[in-house]
Amino acid sequence: MSERSTTLFAYGSRLQPIRSGRFADAASALAWIGGAAATVGHPAGLAVAGVLLGIVATSVKRAVAAGVSFGITVAAGVVVLAVTGATPPAGGFTPVEMIGLALLGPPTAAAVVRALG
Repeated sequence: MSERSTTLFAYGSRLQPIRSGRFADAASALAWIGGAAATVGHPAGLAVAGVLLGIVATSVKRAVAAGVSFGITVAAGVVVLAVTGATPPAGGFTPVEMIGLALLGPPTAAAVVRALG
């Protein structure tokens, strides 16, 4: 009898060394940096950040926590830019919409990706 994966996708076991191995901290840092770079380029980068953080998370709870912390960081940046009057046009989003998207997008994407794999 073959063992079945507890996740929907079979890549979960192959990512275990990245999630909890020697380079887990570096993988998490790269996910943050890649997500931040994608977010600077376009608001859809928030979803990219969530996906990357979900891939390197060890559990769904940790994926949500990583997504929330990333979203709070981005929301704080948006608040600082809005207060100083330096908010760039971000795909037609107002600062309030950007804050809401930052607080909901990455945790949701991270949880979905981690739950699937």
